[in-house]
Amino acid sequence: MAAIVLLSHATIMLPRASSSKTTIIAGILAGLLAAGLVAFYLHQQSAPHAGNPPAASSQSAAQEQNARAVDALMALPEIKAWSAHIEKATGGRAHGAVMETSPETRLVDGVAYYQLSFFENTPDAAHRWESFVVSPDGKRILVDDIVNGDLMSLEQWRKESAPMQRIATQ
Repeated sequence: MAAIVLLSHATIMLPRASSSKTTIIAGILAGLLAAGLVAFYLHQQSAPHAGNPPAASSQSAAQEQNARAVDALMALPEIKAWSAHIEKATGGRAHGAVMETSPETRLVDGVAYYQLSFFENTPDAAHRWESFVVSPDGKRILVDDIVNGDLMSLEQWRKESAPMQRIATQ
């Protein structure tokens, strides 16, 4: 009778061990199924729909244009000089930064321009020095007078505002 009890007890234990294996296998299968569903979803999202370019590719192109506009603005001699001045005057505690001031583009002569500003970025706050609009190819930069909403060419801005004098007086 003791043997029967042991066998009975052993048969009770086997399903538990088997149950653990079943749980592990079920978990693996669920993980594989989830991975397959994610891969299918991502494939569907990247496939062109009705002749439209994929959203990722148009977003990538917009990011490249934005980067080109930022690079063009950062290449201006005024921006370079202002950045160097801020670094030197603050002993490296503050830095010059070009940031997008609006996620929306601004239409100028039928072209969507990026709205960017140059900031002095301190540990406590960011102080705007000047605002600009830049074409997606970076070839045209206009200064944005945020007080009256007018745009002016770099040449006009340099003539009227003498931006390089700003660091000479600080």
